[in-house]
Amino acid sequence: MALDFIAGCIGGSAGIIAGHPLDTLKVHVQTGRGSALECAKNLLKGGTLSTAYRGVGAPLGGVAVINAIVFGAYGNTRRSLPNPDSLKTHALAGGIAGLLQSFACAPVELIKTRQQLATPGEAMPSGAWSGARHIVRSGGFKALFRGLGVTIARDCPAFTIYFTSYEAMTRGDLSVMKVFMAGGFAGALSWVLLYPVDVVKSRFQSDVIGKYSGAWQCFVQSIKTDGWRCFGRGLGAVTLRAFISNGACFTAVAWTERAWQSTLSTDAPVNTFVQSTALTEGVCHDNPEYIYDM
Repeated sequence: MALDFIAGCIGGSAGIIAGHPLDTLKVHVQTGRGSALECAKNLLKGGTLSTAYRGVGAPLGGVAVINAIVFGAYGNTRRSLPNPDSLKTHALAGGIAGLLQSFACAPVELIKTRQQLATPGEAMPSGAWSGARHIVRSGGFKALFRGLGVTIARDCPAFTIYFTSYEAMTRGDLSVMKVFMAGGFAGALSWVLLYPVDVVKSRFQSDVIGKYSGAWQCFVQSIKTDGWRCFGRGLGAVTLRAFISNGACFTAVAWTERAWQSTLSTDAPVNTFVQSTALTEGVCHDNPEYIYDM
C-alpha cells in the first residue's frame, strides 16, 4: 500500500542518515584501514563529517526500490500463509524478503563501499549514478553484482532474525520509545550474528584489482593473512550503528503513521495497514512491516 511504502521510505532514509558515518567507519575497519580509533580520526580530519558521509547517495537512492521489494515480499508472504501472525511465518517471510532484496542491495552496497574507501586521487566518482556508470565501464554490467552471493548469505538469515526478534519484542501495545528500543535491539542482534559474513562481503566488494576470485577465497585468504580475529573488527561500531539506525528507522515510521492517522476523520475509511500498525496516543498496535536497514 502507498502508506506502507511512504512510511518505509521516510523511516529507511532516517536510518541511513543517522547510521551512515558509523557504517563508513565499519567498512574502513573491516577492510584493514586501521583500528576503529585510527579510522575515526582519519574520517574526522578537517572537523567535518563530509568524509564520513561519502557514499551516502547510493543507499538513499536505493531505499525506495529496496522498500518496495521488502514490503511486497514480506507482506505478501505473510498474507499467503495459513497463520500470518505466528513467529514461524514472520521468520519465513523475512527470509524471502532478504533473498529478493539482495538483488537490489548488492549493487547499492558495492557502489557505497567503493565510494567510502575511495581516496582523493582515485577515479571513483562521488555520485550514485556516476559511480554505477564508472563500475560498469570498467568491469561490465556483471561487475555491479559482485558480492551478490555473499549478500544473499548475509541477508536471508539476517532478515529472518530481524523480523522474528522484532515481532517477539513488540507483541502487545508499545510506546514509540519501546518501538525504538525493539527496532534497535533487533537490528543489533541480526548484525552481531551475521557480522563475519558482512566482513567477507565488504572485503570482496572493495577488491578493485581482482585479488579475490570469489567470496569463499576472500574468506580463506582473510584467515590466512589476518587470522580469525579479522571477523570481529569493527563489531562495536556496527552494533552501535545498527541500534541507532534501526531505532531511528522504526521511530520515523511510527511518527509517519501517527501523523497520517491524525489526518483521518473518524468517519473516513481507515487503511487496513493503518488499522494494524497505527500509533494513536503514542501506542503502536501489532507489528509494522518495515525495511531492515543494512
